Amino acid sequence: MKSKAENFLTVIHILAWIVFIGLATIAGAIIISWFVSIGNALAAKDLYKGLDLYAYRRHSLLQYTFVVGYKVIWYIIQAYIAFLMTSLLSKLNIARPFNADVVKLMQRISYSILLVWLVAMAYDIHVGILEKSYGLVATYISGDSIFLAGIVYILAQMFKRGVEIQSENELTV
Repeated sequence: MKSKAENFLTVIHILAWIVFIGLATIAGAIIISWFVSIGNALAAKDLYKGLDLYAYRRHSLLQYTFVVGYKVIWYIIQAYIAFLMTSLLSKLNIARPFNADVVKLMQRISYSILLVWLVAMAYDIHVGILEKSYGLVATYISGDSIFLAGIVYILAQMFKRGVEIQSENELTV
C-alpha cells in the first residue's frame, strides 16, 4: 500500500503532465495564430484568449514578431520546466530521495526558471521601449520567478549535500 506522500507525488506527477500539455498547447496556439495574423492583421486583436497585440502588429510586423516570439519562448520554457518536473517526480524515490539524477533535474529546473525570468525581463524592456518611443500601451510579464529560481537552486544544493552524506554513510557501513 502506498503512503500518503507517495499518493501525493503521484497526483503532482499527473498535474505536471497536464501543465506541460497545457503550456505546450498555448505555445502552439500562439504560433498558429501568429501565422494567421501575418495575413490578417485583425487576428492580432485576439491572438490567444484575449491576448491583444494588435497595436504592435499595426505599428511594425517586426516588433510584433519579437513580442509574439518572447511570449512563445516564455511558454515553451515553462512547458520545459513542467516536463522536467515530470522527470523529477518519476525519478524521486521517497525511501531514498537523495540521488544524483534528482539533483541534476533540480538544477536544470532552477536554471530554466532563471531563463523564464530573463525572457520576461527582456520582454518587459522591449515593450517598455516601444511604449516610450511609440506610445504603445505595454502589458508587462511578472518577474517574480527569480525568487523561485533561487529557492529551487538552494534546494538542489541541499539535495546535492544529501547525496554526498548518503554516499559517505554507505561507504562507512
